[in-house]
Amino acid sequence: MRNAIPSEPDWRSEPWNLDVPQAYEHFFGKSRKEAVELFVDNALLYQEDIMFMPAACFRYYVQAYVDYLMSARSAGDSDAASCFLSIVEVRRDDLRGVNDQLAQRVRDVLARLAASQSWYEAAQAIYGDFGARTTALLPLIT
Repeated sequence: MRNAIPSEPDWRSEPWNLDVPQAYEHFFGKSRKEAVELFVDNALLYQEDIMFMPAACFRYYVQAYVDYLMSARSAGDSDAASCFLSIVEVRRDDLRGVNDQLAQRVRDVLARLAASQSWYEAAQAIYGDFGARTTALLPLIT
């Protein structure tokens, strides 16, 4: 699992789309601990950055998102929980087969989301069934 803060070359390793400059502004140079604090502050805002940043940066900063969702500080954060499921679906190629430890951490948070949907206060009528969503996602990242 990557433990080094993404460098400038990591950020420039892929062509940028319209969303990457904002991700760069928010995350460049931040440690995982600092990134967790961003999610504590406003996970809904910063999850967009995770969705669109270059793969090398994604693999580092998604760990901060996992850290947040696995912490008590994420209680009641339905949007963060639901958005994580969407990120896994969209970024599945960046999770599959690249790093077993990272993939396992993602599977762990998916299991928590599936088992604890009410803890995140994510009403099924609004967010769907996390268990069913997770069941559909697991084969995509293994």
